[in-house]
Amino acid sequence: MNIAVITAIIGETDTVKLIPEQTLPFNRFIFTDPMPDMDDLSPRNQALYYKTNIHKLCDADYYIWVDGKIQINAPDFIEQCLAALGDNDIAILKHGERRCIYQEVSYIEHQMRRGNQYLRDRYLKRPIREQVNYYFSLGYPSNAGLNDCSIFIVRGQTMAYVFNQWWKECSEKDWFDQTSIRFLCWSAYKEISSIVFKPGSFNLVKHLK
Repeated sequence: MNIAVITAIIGETDTVKLIPEQTLPFNRFIFTDPMPDMDDLSPRNQALYYKTNIHKLCDADYYIWVDGKIQINAPDFIEQCLAALGDNDIAILKHGERRCIYQEVSYIEHQMRRGNQYLRDRYLKRPIREQVNYYFSLGYPSNAGLNDCSIFIVRGQTMAYVFNQWWKECSEKDWFDQTSIRFLCWSAYKEISSIVFKPGSFNLVKHLK
């Protein structure tokens, strides 16, 4: 069983973090340089290329994505990802606070109106409301789940079509990846398993800037 754990750290936002010895063998891939012809993209979107094209980066039976802000602590972190995947093709970290993409966008808009500078910097000029309105027009339901895309696992090439569309939405329309993946999996009849880790399995490290 070939497992690849992949992270992209573009720019000076995060640092490379060590992974403790795991109960299952794995290969580690860390990308720190943008792909050619992507210099006009922000570091966030340069890293997003690797995230949404994870299936193209190496040959593996399972691909695990870990954001640069994630510090893995548990020796069975990978084992927990595989257990959450089960028989499905994709499993993503369960969102800790909200239940659907519509709630998420409403929350972001509310926080921006209250002056949340972090969210304003990330989303004020992006068409997040237009995005979810479009999904609503196509029948995407409320309370259909929400995931935190900082950690996910996919089975081989089974998600290639969905992920190709994911990158297209994010790069061409500047749409929010966290809401996009929910809609695209729903459209492709791909059930998302939610990863719920044991307490302390990982922690978030504050961005450098």
